Amino acid sequence: MTVTTLHLYRRSNLYRKSRKNPKGTGYDLKNNVTNIKWVTDLNFSAGELTFDLYEGDNRTLVIPYTGDIITFRWDKHKIFYGYVWKYSVKKDKVISVTCYDKMRYLKNQDSIVFKTNTVADRFNEVCSRAGISHIVKNAPSHKVATEICDGKSYFDMLKSAINKTYLSTNHMYFIATNYDKVELRRAPYKKLKIIVDSRTVISDFNYSVDIENTANVVRIVQKDSKKSQSKSATARGKGKRKAKKATEKETPENTSFSFADAIGRSPQQWGKLQITQNKKEKANHAQMVAQAKDLLKQKNLANKELSITTKGNVDLRAGNAVTVYLKDMKKKFNNCPILKATHNFDTDYTVNLEMKVGEQWLGNDSSN
Repeated sequence: MTVTTLHLYRRSNLYRKSRKNPKGTGYDLKNNVTNIKWVTDLNFSAGELTFDLYEGDNRTLVIPYTGDIITFRWDKHKIFYGYVWKYSVKKDKVISVTCYDKMRYLKNQDSIVFKTNTVADRFNEVCSRAGISHIVKNAPSHKVATEICDGKSYFDMLKSAINKTYLSTNHMYFIATNYDKVELRRAPYKKLKIIVDSRTVISDFNYSVDIENTANVVRIVQKDSKKSQSKSATARGKGKRKAKKATEKETPENTSFSFADAIGRSPQQWGKLQITQNKKEKANHAQMVAQAKDLLKQKNLANKELSITTKGNVDLRAGNAVTVYLKDMKKKFNNCPILKATHNFDTDYTVNLEMKVGEQWLGNDSSN
């Protein structure tokens, strides 16, 4: 028999706390809860738990306060530790509650000058500033160049460093919450040794392929501008000579472009799909060619997405990978990256998964 536990703890200073109960006054809500849904998302979003509370027989309905702690366990698995962010009371005495885990505090904004360091260094920095418990499970060795982040969210700061690390190393790192601790992990964190099979456990699926953001020709551009000889006069006081200074003005006559191209084989099938990108600072021609080839590897792919509804499993969460077999199509996709997972803890525990096919952890437009 599956056992569900859902507790609410008052965070307010109006309620006494003790060493035995550091969270404050607690309430057991398992007999008053329905429609429990848990969402994990790889797109720099906090874990989300939503549920409805109803007034049971001879039970007074507990109204949650924003900021109260919510803990949720399912069949002895620690699923969620977070805080009430929103609640709404309805006419039929039902309270709908939305909670987020500690990653929600990475939406805080700040201004930081990062020196050349790793994603792990920046992760530790922003988590400390946000005041959340955290740990680095997988540390990259690649160092990201110095960066000025002015008035950006901690999520955006980490996203920038993670994307640059991915493009340089092809290793994807992501942030996840393990109950009450935020972790930096390398994807896939777990390659699940289970096959999600349309013959047995998949109740619905959708598989799509597109080339909307695909490119098979990458052009790296260097702009060359000759210095203009035009001069401007500056008026001085009476009896003083006019001072002249040279100005640089970009015109069609003194501006030209040089290129480095990388071309894939797919134009024969898809036609020419070209994108351009400015060269990296101080890059020579050979480095421009390398830049084009690296970007082509990221862009010269069809975008393949798979969404399924299947039997629930707590390990089917964003950042892990799972093998999927679709009987109708006679296709087997190995180690599909899970980008988003929505768990529905109802009478029948199910999960909706949004995945990439082909071990692509970022979208085709990630390098823009």
